[in-house]
Amino acid sequence: MSISKESDNDSLPFDRVTGRVRGSVNMLDIEKNVEWVEVSGRWSRMSIMGTSLTPEILSIENQGEKDERIIIFMIPGNPGNDGFYTDFGRRLIRNLIAREERLGHRRVQFLFYTLSHLNHVLLPAALRCSDSHKVNERFNLGDQIQHKLDFVKEYLPRGNRVYMFGHGAGAYMLLSILPYIKDDFNLRKAVCLFPTIEKMTESPHGIRLRKVVSTLRQNDWLARTLSFWVDLMPESLKRRIISMKLSSDQSPELVDSLSELLHMNVFRNIVHLCNDELDKIGTLDETLLFHKNLIYFYYGANDGWCPIEQGQQMSERLTRGHVVIDKDHVEHSFVFRDAATMAEKVLQFIV
Repeated sequence: MSISKESDNDSLPFDRVTGRVRGSVNMLDIEKNVEWVEVSGRWSRMSIMGTSLTPEILSIENQGEKDERIIIFMIPGNPGNDGFYTDFGRRLIRNLIAREERLGHRRVQFLFYTLSHLNHVLLPAALRCSDSHKVNERFNLGDQIQHKLDFVKEYLPRGNRVYMFGHGAGAYMLLSILPYIKDDFNLRKAVCLFPTIEKMTESPHGIRLRKVVSTLRQNDWLARTLSFWVDLMPESLKRRIISMKLSSDQSPELVDSLSELLHMNVFRNIVHLCNDELDKIGTLDETLLFHKNLIYFYYGANDGWCPIEQGQQMSERLTRGHVVIDKDHVEHSFVFRDAATMAEKVLQFIV
């Protein structure tokens, strides 16, 4: 079920967000498809971006020697809204194309896929009649991991090269599914950005939030009471309130994605998943690192979910170059202020 397709076209001669003049690679048209797809009987929203999104380009099967597609798959953190990564993905594709042009390489097709977590985006009314997926259903960490595995096997193209990224708790999901997918793709790297893969309850944010989210999960009536009123607010009012809290240069997609969190059942799922993560992501599970040759990490210097000490310890476990520690004070939730910076940083992983 296709919901929308959009392009970066604008009637202005310059981009109103970045101020860049059109005609440069920064203004290269990036198409975006947003679709609701059924994954093992449950619906979730998928976003795809690229310079061309024809049926042939999006074909699941590998196209042999003529396959020029490089697939990038991003697993969100929590909250898991695919729209958070639109600005980042768009900038990343443009940066990759610019690099290819500078190096004089043959033209390739970059495709950026993102998938929302189950019930982290409100189901459209037309899909709420499903017997296998209820709008008020809550999904735990195991459910979300299985969901990503099923999606990858069913929908992700087997391109010339595949790179997978996991952000925050999405890194834990990525490492969990890695053993089951690595042989089905020409998977070059599994990259964990600001990875919350261990000792969540001991992290500064985990210590602060543990009691709150535990109380809300155990008392679902309280979570419903605190959040039901937002369902009554017009979407335009939600976006207006959010825009007032953000800087003026934030992308419209980010505002829309934040407003989509303001629904009772979405809020309940965010809380439910967070509590389950705090319960289950404790001492590092060494089996997550079994495929060390494929795994790369990017840690923040001041990350309230994964302190820098974890990055330093991880660098002792893995081969040199597989662990990068940020030096530019990029925030854990980089999609809000540091999308442009991270779109440059991750180029080192896509070769």
